[in-house]
Amino acid sequence: MRALVELALAAGHGPVSAALISKRQELSVAYLEQLLHRLKKEGLVSSVRGPRGGYVLAKQPHHITMAHVVRVLDGTNGEWNEKGRNGHRRGSNGRADQIAHAVRRCVHERIEQSLDAVTLKDVCDEVRSLAGEPMDHRYVFHI
Repeated sequence: MRALVELALAAGHGPVSAALISKRQELSVAYLEQLLHRLKKEGLVSSVRGPRGGYVLAKQPHHITMAHVVRVLDGTNGEWNEKGRNGHRRGSNGRADQIAHAVRRCVHERIEQSLDAVTLKDVCDEVRSLAGEPMDHRYVFHI
């Protein structure tokens, strides 16, 4: 999510390299590139090749919800059912399993509803507010 915020804050100023994002966000470049690949595959970011290449948002920040980002990065597609992530049916040991499943499903639905209400633009606005300055207009000096 932090990488998406970096890209949103840089919107209109050209592509941002994975190396720069990783440095700003203190993430390994290899890990970040895996995440960016998933986001690109789902149409949230685009890549630009070349010496001044990097990544840009493929959609406007107000069209990207945090629920969509979580589903993409988590790989769950927001589905909670009787099957685990590996596709095997969870044990049906009666009442305890039913209650556990109901809790997971109920909590997941509430979290997803909340995340659907938050866009990337909302997060960027919060970042700007906390910084007390427009972070998308950072000065960069080249010598």
